[in-house]
Amino acid sequence: MKLPNIAIKNYKLVLIAVALASLSGLSSYLTMKRSEDPLLSNPDYIITVVYPGTGPKDMEELVVDPIEEAIDELEDIKEINTTIEEGLATIMVKGVWGVDPDEQHDELIAEVNSMKPSLPEDIFQIEVTQVTPKQVSIMQLALTSETATYRHMHDYAEELEKQLEKVNGVKTVEIQAYPEQEVWVSLDFQKMANQNVPLSQVINTLRGNNAIVPGGNVKSGGRSFTVKTSGGYKTMEELASTVITSGDGKLVYLRDIAKVHLDCKDQQYYARFNGEKALFLSITQKDDVNILELTDAINTSIIDFQFQLPVELTLHQVFVQGPSVSQRIQGFVGNLGQGVALIGILVLIFLGVRSAAVIITVIPTSIIISIGMLNGTGFGLHQISIVGLVIALGLLVDNAIVVVDNITRFMQEGYSLRQAAAKGTSEVGNAVISSTITTVLSFMPLAIMDGAEGLFLRSLPLIVIFALITSLILALTFSPILSRYILKAPISGKKPSQIDRGIQRIISGPYRQMLNFGLRHPAITLVMAILTFIGGIALFPLVGVSLFPTADKPLYLVDIETPKGSNLDKTDAAARFVESVVDTMPGILSYATNVGHGNPQIYYNRLSKSYTRNYAQVLVNLDSYEEEQFYATLHQLRDAFTQYPEARITLSELKQGVPVEAPIAIKILGQDLETIKAIGKDLEALFKRTPGTINTYNPLSIDKTDIKVDINRDKAGLIGLSLYDIDLAVRTSLTGLVVDEMTMDNGDQFNIVARLSYDKQLTLGDFDKIYTTNITGDKVPLNQVAQLKFTRSNAQIDHYNTDRTVTITADVLDDYNIMVVTQHILDELDQYDFPEGYYYHVSGEYKAQQESFGNTGQSLLIALIAIFAVLVLQFKSFRQPMIVFSAIPLAFTGSIVTLFITGWTFSFFAFVGFTSLVGIVINTSIILIDYTNQLRDSGFSMVRAIKKAAETRFKPIVLTTLTTILGLLPLTLSSGDLWPPLGWTIIGGMISSTFLTLIIVPVLYKLFSSKQILEEEEVMAEV
Repeated sequence: MKLPNIAIKNYKLVLIAVALASLSGLSSYLTMKRSEDPLLSNPDYIITVVYPGTGPKDMEELVVDPIEEAIDELEDIKEINTTIEEGLATIMVKGVWGVDPDEQHDELIAEVNSMKPSLPEDIFQIEVTQVTPKQVSIMQLALTSETATYRHMHDYAEELEKQLEKVNGVKTVEIQAYPEQEVWVSLDFQKMANQNVPLSQVINTLRGNNAIVPGGNVKSGGRSFTVKTSGGYKTMEELASTVITSGDGKLVYLRDIAKVHLDCKDQQYYARFNGEKALFLSITQKDDVNILELTDAINTSIIDFQFQLPVELTLHQVFVQGPSVSQRIQGFVGNLGQGVALIGILVLIFLGVRSAAVIITVIPTSIIISIGMLNGTGFGLHQISIVGLVIALGLLVDNAIVVVDNITRFMQEGYSLRQAAAKGTSEVGNAVISSTITTVLSFMPLAIMDGAEGLFLRSLPLIVIFALITSLILALTFSPILSRYILKAPISGKKPSQIDRGIQRIISGPYRQMLNFGLRHPAITLVMAILTFIGGIALFPLVGVSLFPTADKPLYLVDIETPKGSNLDKTDAAARFVESVVDTMPGILSYATNVGHGNPQIYYNRLSKSYTRNYAQVLVNLDSYEEEQFYATLHQLRDAFTQYPEARITLSELKQGVPVEAPIAIKILGQDLETIKAIGKDLEALFKRTPGTINTYNPLSIDKTDIKVDINRDKAGLIGLSLYDIDLAVRTSLTGLVVDEMTMDNGDQFNIVARLSYDKQLTLGDFDKIYTTNITGDKVPLNQVAQLKFTRSNAQIDHYNTDRTVTITADVLDDYNIMVVTQHILDELDQYDFPEGYYYHVSGEYKAQQESFGNTGQSLLIALIAIFAVLVLQFKSFRQPMIVFSAIPLAFTGSIVTLFITGWTFSFFAFVGFTSLVGIVINTSIILIDYTNQLRDSGFSMVRAIKKAAETRFKPIVLTTLTTILGLLPLTLSSGDLWPPLGWTIIGGMISSTFLTLIIVPVLYKLFSSKQILEEEEVMAEV
């Protein structure tokens, strides 16, 4: 290989290039964006339809079915999940990864907008939102007061909103839990009947008078004038003075039959912070912004604003993401620094001061240059990319160790510094290149893997690939230059160091004996290796499989669900019970309560639930995170919440990974709701009797009681009363009808809502106040043609890909494995006798695991095929790549044993660790086989070449293994559940594969070689 010679001759250019690349990388590190997790653009969307007063079946028929049918015809739609409740439909649309999510979002908006003319006119809201971590609040604030009005609080909240929006990097500031104001037209149906004013006339008159019609232009002489029309209502007085009808020379104004006033619309969302009435402000950030700098800027703005607040208002921070990001990044950077220090000490001990100086110089240089390359791809610094650096840490010194060790060996053989640097690097150049390429190939499929997992992990394999490529270039150019000027020729007659003597004793003693035994008894050796592998496989079920661990954050989310049909006050009572329990617990820093709505989204995979009267959520912040105390408090809270019988109260910590409905979730699909309900009840019972399950939930277990307006159609027809007029009267009276929107003189906009006049809260007695008008203008009390009846109905209707379904969910106790519990349920469910046309679909973590592991498994298979192809090209043989691949099952054995001993399950990140391990462990085999081939080409016999190669490469192989292990050790021993399984998987695999490879590879090399060559060598040896 000529590259080392060229680099040594042009050392000044090489040093300048390395310096410039390092400066560029350092600049990138100081300026690149920072976040806790990668910010992805997910192809997931939520269509929310708010249609107050509409039952689930009517909502399904009038709204959901038409929208689902239209969406299902679009391309690149993977899944549609719909939940239909009274007055609310939530349609969750999953797109296909790889499609531009922003374009798909626009396409969905256009499709829904095109549907609006065919949907009911009085739908309150249709909103299409994209689910993305970019919408996660980086800060949630609470403005609290016990005495101030909502209007007074909102004025200051708006002022803070304007101030925060000016901060560079803030994307949105949203005020939540404020009961918006409306212009109420509280109709007196008795007065309308006395004046013979039909409801439809009132509505049409208000809409017509509020219409804005451009007047056009008029030319006069050389000038042109714009003609201004009335332009809609500007004041409450104008609205109240609207002429509704006239007769007998008398005008009937709106104020004669209705009370016109500004009021809060029916409150759908209560919020409190530490028990005090609150408004929440939720802040999101722009792309490519450093969250730490942004948080500091927001805090400065908040401090300035607090001086403007009156004494009755207080501003609190409910949630701040910045400190968590800073702590996590500092922790990983600390792990990286500790790994560098451990590797430095190890290299110093084994190779001496001068050799260590060469190798250690490569570490920060490679890291800084790699960070610059990662920044160029658009990724920032977060836990995934920094963990990638930690993984790369032990690998990037491998090349330098092999090169420097070989240079040192040539110097000991009497070559000059320049000759040793050139020859030592050239001899191992091809092996180093090959081993680097195979390691890069093992990470490459992870870098191009599709799906949420692929994008989430992408920065990890990329930073490893960049570090490996950088370290390879530096090892072949920069390291020989440093070696030439830093290493020192050995003094003649000087004794080897104590470390070298110890290593040599190991090589010439126990290692040589084991190697000789293996070469003499290959069958016994291979049987022992195979039995070891089988033992690892047998141990795998005891290790167990899991998906994603918890996020290790000092907070809980408490979800509260009262029975379907419950009003907001009943849900609020359940939320106040939760507050009373939380108030008594030690270690609780604060809590934020949301009644009728979910807490603003603060984590990338926990979505905020929209307006639902029977739902509340409490965010509980702890003063610190200590795992033992964290779960002790969690169990105490769960036990306390079971004492409240009037609500389903569940408590959960945040988890890493893709969002799932629940740890265990199984859908029953079909068409008839009663049949689905019956099967769902059986499945619910199966869940409850399965050990390890808690919080089993069946949304169809309890029916909802509705009030039906039963119309006597014959009677209505006889007196000339249309069904439309009856429905319009009921809708306007009981729910309120948005007539139009008016813009005040000051620019404020309010909905004009026609409704029945009642005090504080609507009662069943108010039904008797409703009148309507027949075709002859006669007034008709509604109770003459209709009566109220109590009926039972389904509280909720769910769809999965347009089919009706019910989803039974459950949580799993901490001491149980989710996959084992789920499999137990599935085994029993397979014995269930399903009616024709009905079947089950597994969701939850089981489905997520299948998809995640399936994608990673495909990546592993692609990597193995690519690596095998490269090895065939290098060795020009099919047998020798098979020898190299023998390290993989040996590594798997060590990984499983280590996970079993340490108590970790084989999680998704453990699988990622094993995928990474594949490219790492075969490097040992490549270096060993390549040198054996070189020795045989130079005339060595088979056995002599095998022994010399094994003993010569023993030290660098063991040393590179130790550096990889030590580089990962700080991360592996760190607190948390996310990264230790990955670290132990790699460490265990490295230990077993290195130990066994040093024996098995020489044995396989001998067995796989041609019998003819062996015979020729034996003849030559006799001669």
